Amino acid sequence: MVPQFNQSNSSEEKIRYLNAIQTIDTSRHSLQHKQRIEQRSPNLIEERKTQRKRETMSWQTYVDEHLMCDIDGQHLTAAAILGQDGSVWAQSAAFPQFKPDEIAAIVKDFDEPGSLAPTGLFLGGTKYMVIQGEPGAVIRGKKGAGGVCVKKTNQALVLGVYEEPMTPGQCNMVVERLGDYLYEQGL
Repeated sequence: MVPQFNQSNSSEEKIRYLNAIQTIDTSRHSLQHKQRIEQRSPNLIEERKTQRKRETMSWQTYVDEHLMCDIDGQHLTAAAILGQDGSVWAQSAAFPQFKPDEIAAIVKDFDEPGSLAPTGLFLGGTKYMVIQGEPGAVIRGKKGAGGVCVKKTNQALVLGVYEEPMTPGQCNMVVERLGDYLYEQGL
């Protein structure tokens, strides 16, 4: 309740009155500001939550501990998590230096499944023959005794490169499991 103000009020009462008015004005201003922001961007709250998740996670930890992990004594040769725009979120030390057009071609194949089949999948200048994947979700490539697996999430690409004795199935399991987890988290 706001105290009443008149000239006969004591100094303490005047100060309480001014503080109460200021609190009410600040609260009203904050509410109006919040409403204006929500009207301008209804998805702002979700965008902020996603941004906070991305900021609090260590992408390098995902690469080091989840992609480069030991599976039956084997591990990927190289791994990375990239934004769909080709920005590097995290990568292993041995991940090949790729060209932006290579990532653009991979993203295009997710949007237009089969577009990589005639030319192959290129990563760091190495050409992989595209083999069966999951249209719009997973692209797999093979070259000699090794290969690559790329899993698309809502915002990222999870990539794993392997060589024998690791098997294609082991690579796919590691990459796709992390990709599925990130997808479920909205990332």
